[in-house]
Amino acid sequence: MVGGLGAWAALIAPYSAYGRIASNLFAPLWQWGNNLLAYLAERADSYAFYETEVWLRSLPTFIIAAITFITLIILAWRNGRTYCNTICPVGTVLGLISRFSVFKPVIDTSKCNSCGLCARNCKAACINAKAHEIDYSRCVACMDCINKCRQGAIHYTRRKANKAETQANQSGAARPDRRKFFTVSALLATSAALKAQEKAQLPDKKVDGGLAVIEDKKKPNRATPITPPGSLSAANFSRHCTACQLCVSVCTNHVLRPSESLHTFMQPEMSYERGYCRPECTKCSEVCPAGAIRPITKADKTAIQIGHAVLIQENCIVNRDGVTCGNCARHCPSQAIQMVAKDPNDPDSPLLPVVNEEKCIGCGACENLCPSRPFSAIYVEGHEHHRNI
Repeated sequence: MVGGLGAWAALIAPYSAYGRIASNLFAPLWQWGNNLLAYLAERADSYAFYETEVWLRSLPTFIIAAITFITLIILAWRNGRTYCNTICPVGTVLGLISRFSVFKPVIDTSKCNSCGLCARNCKAACINAKAHEIDYSRCVACMDCINKCRQGAIHYTRRKANKAETQANQSGAARPDRRKFFTVSALLATSAALKAQEKAQLPDKKVDGGLAVIEDKKKPNRATPITPPGSLSAANFSRHCTACQLCVSVCTNHVLRPSESLHTFMQPEMSYERGYCRPECTKCSEVCPAGAIRPITKADKTAIQIGHAVLIQENCIVNRDGVTCGNCARHCPSQAIQMVAKDPNDPDSPLLPVVNEEKCIGCGACENLCPSRPFSAIYVEGHEHHRNI
């Protein structure tokens, strides 16, 4: 965060970690279960369920979600609240503050018989019964130790730090578990950076009628990434987004997916290989909890220009294959694309699309529905700052 890479803080942020786990690990299981019910319902001549497509939005994000989930299970099984007390940013800040709290649980060594009952019932694993010590940076003041102690040796009272503890705090010696955490964090960050360079594998090629192979569309190389309507600008979106993946999970048009760029790693970006951003849909702006996507109405969305369409003449099938098309103009919701004669002096001249950038809102309908493969002949270039038209 100090270096300007706020997206990397999302690796350990609890809300973002849960969002990635839910959208990358749990959602596919739910979708496969739905598809199984749809298969059984179809056999029973029922349409109560319908099949949905299950696809991998981002391989690096999926790997990080799986590693986070496994790590949480191991930490909770072995040490209880280790993630909450040592890794979670909120827990770490609260741990620093709790070092200076006035009232704390205190062990009376004259009454303690070192039975270890308090340590076994401590949800934060912060009690060393043999040394009669409590790690106050991890203590959550649940009072379970006080309730479980049969000797009455633990009291919640004003605590005075002894000389040895004062010297240790002043020296700033790093705890072993803190050192381990920083080491593991560095390894995870390095691994994530390497994985971010990999490209997610797209599904196998489909066949149209058993005759012609339909290639999957490939993502164009955009100079400026496209951010959702309501995000105001790329900089505002990057500054506020916590990569919780909530907008990705509610995007029914498969437009939003986690970014693989190192600067905006795991933050959602828009791409139109599988769908386009329908003007009547505002779901992402309704669920964003961080203010990265501001709430907008359907009327607002039709006037927000997040990008503009760019035509690549050599990719257009009118020029390449000598056939008529006009698919982009027919499906443009803002009527920003018109078909004009390639040769104005020839009445039989084929028609080519022309983009009116002032009317284009960057929804991606033209890019998604363009029949050119593997790259569309028309694609959307993002805007750094969104405009109202």
